[in-house]
Amino acid sequence: MRVLETTLREVRDGGRRCLIGYVMGGVRADWTDLMRAMVDGGADVIEIGVPFSDPMLDGPVIQRACRSALGRGVSLERILDDLPEVAAPVVAMTYTNQLVSRGFSTYMRALSRSGVCGSLVADLPFAESAEYLSVARDSDVAPVLMVAPSTPLEAAVQIAGASEGFVYSMSAMAPTGSEGAGGDAGRQAAQRLRSRVDVPVVVGFGIDSPERAARAVRHSDGVVVASALMQRVLDGASAATIAGTVAEFRRRIDSAA
Repeated sequence: MRVLETTLREVRDGGRRCLIGYVMGGVRADWTDLMRAMVDGGADVIEIGVPFSDPMLDGPVIQRACRSALGRGVSLERILDDLPEVAAPVVAMTYTNQLVSRGFSTYMRALSRSGVCGSLVADLPFAESAEYLSVARDSDVAPVLMVAPSTPLEAAVQIAGASEGFVYSMSAMAPTGSEGAGGDAGRQAAQRLRSRVDVPVVVGFGIDSPERAARAVRHSDGVVVASALMQRVLDGASAATIAGTVAEFRRRIDSAA
């Protein structure tokens, strides 16, 4: 079993919920300090966004973070060169174009060489994922797949069966950070899926406050906190402030689990 899934299972088996903190690679010059701060604050896993010019599933906050990183000349290669060692597994999140333009094998080998242990491709349909799944596994990178609230349960179970590390359950059919995301439909979908599969089910999209995170973990194995952190980063928050924000999410999640 790969390190990503081992980590999430250990968290779950310990009666806790997984907290995944997101940072856009290269969003600021000190972005690697932000990674360390998230781990210091209690994040179990770090998700790194690879900046892309058309992040269709991302809301305005992550799009701004993308533009900031691209404006600084950041690329996948630069992110991986700068990637620090942290005491948490790292997952890279991007879009299909990044893989196609480089070649699936080249992309996955680059992740693996840099110590990235998981890969999430936001816009890759499951029906078209066979090559991605094969190459990721051959490269010792866990392919993390996504399901939406609208995904029929049996299809979601099939997707979860192919996902490694965890399955990413979208809380809403809306971009990241959207107003109203994280509602009942998303929670119910995650709860139904969790009752049917063994792989950890993690909820993302719209986890914009510790209170919403606490509600989400009652029906899942963890949450991804992205826009809430990136908004503070874009507003100029220090690494220490980000650590404190993550610690508050951690406290509320642990209280709710």
